[in-house]
Amino acid sequence: MKLTLPLILSAVLIFSALICGCAPGSTDMVLECTAPLIQKGDGCCMDADRNGICDIEERPAKTGDNMTEDAETPSEEPEMPRQETEEYPEEEEAAEMQKGNLEDAEKTGKLFADNWQRKQYNIMYASFTPSLKQKKTTTEFTAIMELEPLYKRVDKVDFNGVKMSDEDTAELDIMIHTSIQDIKMPGATLEFIGGEWKVNAFVDVFELDAYYAACSGYRYDTHYTMKDCAYDFAKKVNDPGYCNISGCHYTECLKTLGETVTHMQEAEQCKLCQPVGKTINTCVLDVAIKHDKIAACNVISEDRYSDKYCVCYGGFARHKGSSGYCNMIEDEDNKYLCQKAYKGEYC
Repeated sequence: MKLTLPLILSAVLIFSALICGCAPGSTDMVLECTAPLIQKGDGCCMDADRNGICDIEERPAKTGDNMTEDAETPSEEPEMPRQETEEYPEEEEAAEMQKGNLEDAEKTGKLFADNWQRKQYNIMYASFTPSLKQKKTTTEFTAIMELEPLYKRVDKVDFNGVKMSDEDTAELDIMIHTSIQDIKMPGATLEFIGGEWKVNAFVDVFELDAYYAACSGYRYDTHYTMKDCAYDFAKKVNDPGYCNISGCHYTECLKTLGETVTHMQEAEQCKLCQPVGKTINTCVLDVAIKHDKIAACNVISEDRYSDKYCVCYGGFARHKGSSGYCNMIEDEDNKYLCQKAYKGEYC
């Protein structure tokens, strides 16, 4: 076969395509890319980390010594410097509302006077400053207002306004009226605390002992004494501790408050309130005999010249018909007094 020039040129081109792995203008030829190259469309691209993705298509790796971090991990955004917060008009308005004003002070003062007029003492108490509430409970305050002679007689309360001293304090003008006199409430003020106006008044009520604040006004009264007041005060505050200053009401007071009266307390009653037609000592002896408790005699003082051992111990031994009660006494002189009374002799 005779080779012509055109045949020779065709053979050269086919051989070149087999060597290069590609044929210009032809899509039927197989493209081979040798690692680390991978096929990309009609060509090849570098895949150095062998993850099947062209390196040029991946996000740039982080610079520095650590080059193995996941390329997909987002980088941290730098922290922006803090800016000074601006004070908005709403915040300025809220701050302004935290200051006391005359209108709110007048509302508080009038409400306080109205509650007093209606004798709503527990609601009055809620209006007081925290420092006053630490000194008296609402129960004590109510008892004082109901018992203290001046406040007890109040039948009308006039609110005459307030006078601002500054944005946190104001003078409170209140006039109280009784059947005897009209008095302007002294030293009453309002204080702006925690966004509210609070009342600071009744110094005599909050600074004095609760019982004394309620009952001292009766110290010269012969019809209703301080002891009578002590009994009523004990009932109002439900505290038997005040019964021992209630005089003749002592055991009655205890019983009213649900206390069990012992023979010693009943004997103590003889000292607090001497019964008609008896001495203190004979009263105690009657209690000892009533309860069959010679120990009741011990409420009488230890003075050897008193009737403790003669009248009470001796009288009890005589009542029981046994001198053995006298033998319980260690002191020989006191034992002798008891034995004389036991025999019916005059001590």
